[in-house]
Amino acid sequence: MTDTKSVTIRIPDAKLEELKDAEYKLCFAKKVNDHYNVVWKSADDYLTENTFSWQPQYRLYGGKIVEGTPRVHVQTRQVPIGLGEEATLDKAGVLSDASTGGPDTGITMYNEYGPIHPGLSAYSTDIDGKTTLTPIYFADKPILGGDHLLLTPVEVVQVWFEQDITTGTVFSDDKTRSVEIDLTTAHSATRSYDGTRWSTPKAGAPGVDVVTILTIAATLTAAVSIVELASKISAKVAEVYSGLKVDVTSPDGWSVTIKYSQRPGITGAELAQTRALSQNPVMNDQLTAYALEAFAQSGVGYTSLMAIPA
Repeated sequence: MTDTKSVTIRIPDAKLEELKDAEYKLCFAKKVNDHYNVVWKSADDYLTENTFSWQPQYRLYGGKIVEGTPRVHVQTRQVPIGLGEEATLDKAGVLSDASTGGPDTGITMYNEYGPIHPGLSAYSTDIDGKTTLTPIYFADKPILGGDHLLLTPVEVVQVWFEQDITTGTVFSDDKTRSVEIDLTTAHSATRSYDGTRWSTPKAGAPGVDVVTILTIAATLTAAVSIVELASKISAKVAEVYSGLKVDVTSPDGWSVTIKYSQRPGITGAELAQTRALSQNPVMNDQLTAYALEAFAQSGVGYTSLMAIPA
């Protein structure tokens, strides 16, 4: 099952201004092989409420560090791969398609080429709602020809603020004033940063409870990219219903579940408006239409579809 994970970062208005005046960036990294070493996403356009989300969909690659800058340089093609799969970099430097093999908790690269740094990239949807593929891990040391490396990504992320850093930067230092968020057994989490420390909002605090508005279960006529489908639907929803978020899951790309729910962290007038709209049947019809439009844009139809209001 492919599950969407998300973290919401809250920043008080006063601290938001201080951080931006000092040109701090909001950074995310994902834990692989029990540590963090690549900036998955760096953002300078953060606001009071920021949601970063992803699904465990990976790409394996081989690469090197660009001389003079600590950034990842991908040298091979990036191969779609999942946990419990492996790929081989042959003597010509061609990375094979993924096949089943290796521990089911990791991704294995076999190397027949020569010294190269294995790495992983992953899709994420940033705080602006844009879905991109960027590096999440870069092996500290190259592996030699005839060797292999097991990569073990987990659903744990690190979040921090830092100056003069960009997406794809390789780092080795411990990040001060960072927070680690474990989503191994959860789908989402919210953290607040007051400029000096991180905290977890208490359950029941405004904006913490998430209310499901509508769930759509559909069987498609062909497999689709769940990340791209979620991005298409989210873009449509954001134009009209800013108080909603979209989660799309699928075990195989054919059978999809689309869940529309109240966006974490909304308060005041926006919260009241979202809850009022959710009582209107027209909203459910519109949300269903968004899903159908996204199917069409993805070049697929459906053989069955069920819309289940909350």
